[in-house]
Amino acid sequence: MTSKRAYSDIRPQSEVRSEIERCRGTYFDPDIANIMLRMIDEDKNYSMREQL
Repeated sequence: MTSKRAYSDIRPQSEVRSEIERCRGTYFDPDIANIMLRMIDEDKNYSMREQL
């Protein structure tokens, strides 16, 4: 979600966070999703996105 793909652009960090939160426990392992959500919350400058 944070890398450019042929079929989609880089998504905003808020959208990525919402998607992980929405799919936690179903599509994403809840423990890993919680770690990713913490990482996103700490990444104020959105430096985890693909650098263009």
